Amino acid sequence: MRVSRAHLLTAFVHPRAVTTKSHPSAITGILLTCLAVVFFGLLDSSVRYVAAVVPVLMALWIRYLVHTTLTMGMLYKKTGQWLPRSNNWPWQIVRACCFVMSNAFAFLSLRYIMIAEFTAIALIAPVVVSVLAMLVLHEKLSIARWLLLALALSGALVIVRPGNVGLGWYILFPLMQVVSNVIYLLVTAHVAQYDEPLTTHLYTGVLGLVLASCVLPFFWQTPDFHWAIWATMIAGGICGTVGHLLLIHAYRFAKSTVLMPYLYVQVAIATLLGWLLFDNIPDEISFFGIAMIVCSGVGGAILTLRPTKPQAS
Repeated sequence: MRVSRAHLLTAFVHPRAVTTKSHPSAITGILLTCLAVVFFGLLDSSVRYVAAVVPVLMALWIRYLVHTTLTMGMLYKKTGQWLPRSNNWPWQIVRACCFVMSNAFAFLSLRYIMIAEFTAIALIAPVVVSVLAMLVLHEKLSIARWLLLALALSGALVIVRPGNVGLGWYILFPLMQVVSNVIYLLVTAHVAQYDEPLTTHLYTGVLGLVLASCVLPFFWQTPDFHWAIWATMIAGGICGTVGHLLLIHAYRFAKSTVLMPYLYVQVAIATLLGWLLFDNIPDEISFFGIAMIVCSGVGGAILTLRPTKPQAS
């Protein structure tokens, strides 16, 4: 289980992907990514809808049950096995724990924060991981890279500014979600070297379901929810599962550095859904902060994709 930080970060920057040189393959990856973030936006909207009524653990348990059931069915149809063997159990467990923590903090965040603002803050994670990779791999960080990171962090501060819609100590929830997600992304890149994506996706759901089941009895409340709440939780679980599967397949066609800018389409989706479903529109200052984070992510991806000049011998 002993793995260097450099190995984890290298795996994130250069993930294993079935890529080709053809342009249509990259386009396929981009389209899959854009479709995935639509499902992620629907997932966040479902969480926002049920967060005020359903206890966190109960909602997470439903999500992991749906996640596990759908993925297990797809794996059985593909391989004839209900539960394929993992080649790296310890890191699968770590990944599942990070996934549960990230989901829990996201659920708590969406009780108090609008979808667009939460999404923008959550998307700081890929920027942080990219910068960490360069630091640990001893790559020289350009001034532009540091400025982009400062821009993203400043955008987050603009969104969570003191006095913004009465935000209090619970602003820690989205920040802790970012920390959990950074670790989750690093571990995901590592386990990709050992297990097939669908196998990893299944074990994340199974282990998340086991963890939630162990704790749920201590927080159980007899549900008296309207059928619409149950339907929304199940629909959210389906959207989350489909979104992650689409993103997994997107990486078969393009590298993470190519796809990263298109993850920020989720901010636009979140803003639109927040307006249509909840009549929530960020104020002008929050819009400015969201734009800062989006520009940082897109700018970082452009710098990564920019061809480097060959060094003179």
